Amino acid sequence: MSPYSKQDFPWTFYFNGVTMPKWGANWPAYGPGNFEDWEWEIGPRDLYLIRRKIDLVGSIESANAHAFLYAVQEVLCMLFTERENVLKDIQRWAGRRAEPREVYDGLVEAAFKMRELTRRDSQAIWISGCEADRLRLIEAMRRASLAQDHPDFLAAPHIKTRTAHLQRIWRDQIGILRAAASAKRTSKENRKRLMEL
Repeated sequence: MSPYSKQDFPWTFYFNGVTMPKWGANWPAYGPGNFEDWEWEIGPRDLYLIRRKIDLVGSIESANAHAFLYAVQEVLCMLFTERENVLKDIQRWAGRRAEPREVYDGLVEAAFKMRELTRRDSQAIWISGCEADRLRLIEAMRRASLAQDHPDFLAAPHIKTRTAHLQRIWRDQIGILRAAASAKRTSKENRKRLMEL
């Protein structure tokens, strides 16, 4: 049984250890935009990835501070330049749970606070849930701020996720390369090099 009851939606949202205004984790839907923009070092892809994680409950999440700053400012741009569309979208998913204006105001306040905290702390780490989740978040922030050689150091979630993903990819690549070593056209020298990977 999940400790996060649907009746309690929206759960309390904590960002960098600070309680955010109600509805602050319920970012408006954002289309992928132009896929060519995804080639940017920081851009729409970051907003998409952060948007997918911002409202998860009971899970500590994080993002690169620069990427988060970009994303939260994009949300602010959307909230102020597409206000009517955002309000219609909120009406669609909020239904009778809340007035669209209340949700909109919470989103605006939370976005400004998240921007301020990201700039102040040079980090972006969050969780939605209860007080125990906030305490877990504060401990995760503490551990992530330690020197990497400290025994209690634990990388921020976005770094751990990226590292784990890269390790899976590298392992798969090594498997492919070692399988290629058995191809007849692979020279003896390259076969040896591939098997040593």
